[in-house]
Amino acid sequence: MIVFADCQDIRKMTVIKEIDCPKCGAKDGIEVFERDNQTIGDSACDQCGFTIPEGVVLESYLDDLKK
Repeated sequence: MIVFADCQDIRKMTVIKEIDCPKCGAKDGIEVFERDNQTIGDSACDQCGFTIPEGVVLESYLDDLKK
């Protein structure tokens, strides 16, 4: 049972990523929080205010913006 508890703990971990803003290009301009591969809360660029919404898969969202 301990092994399963560890798996659940890892799944529930929040990951913090700093990414370049896709709008203005500010280096590490957006701090994004992720859990279970989805964003937690809105994340805004410090420079231009561009916002990544809550509840999106970050990589897919950024890829869609490039199209």
